[in-house]
Amino acid sequence: MTFAEQPIGQFAADVASTRVTPSGGAVAAVSGAMGASLCEMVCIHTANSNAAGSTLSDLGEEFGRHRRRLLRLADDDAAAVDSLQAAFREHESTSNTVQTAVKRATDVPLEIATVCLAVIEAGVDVVENGNPNAVADAVTGIALAHAAHRSAVFTVRTNLELLTDPEVVSNRDRQATELAQAAQAAMDRVDERVDHSL
Repeated sequence: MTFAEQPIGQFAADVASTRVTPSGGAVAAVSGAMGASLCEMVCIHTANSNAAGSTLSDLGEEFGRHRRRLLRLADDDAAAVDSLQAAFREHESTSNTVQTAVKRATDVPLEIATVCLAVIEAGVDVVENGNPNAVADAVTGIALAHAAHRSAVFTVRTNLELLTDPEVVSNRDRQATELAQAAQAAMDRVDERVDHSL
């Protein structure tokens, strides 16, 4: 059963257990998906209500794609962490098997951060043009996506400490830095628009 098919209470109980997964990456992905859902909801409620309705209707479909992708990434992250744990049990940390598993456990949260960034950036338009009665929901969604993004970036950087290939480490670290900077810039735009609406 995928996380998307699980009752939310069961997912939370599985996180708060002795199991290794779902852990931080999967929780970040699910949180990002919830953020995308809120922004998608605002787009739905805005459709046909003002001149921006058509544009936000298309944007709503984009949020839907991000939501579904993040839920799949939650499963991918759990699988990557499980594989990494298995590799560590059977091999030395510098072995090819472990290093391959670490790369996977780094690349999945990197993708989670990338999709969450897309949610945050698209959320700027929702805050600016969405139904004023639902803007608080959009801001909540963006805040969730931003928290998920930051968590994913932190996970990437933590896992980089386990990699032995300096070129891979440098490349992933650069990507993480660029993602973090872009997310902060988008959050600054969100904050500016929220301040203007108050």
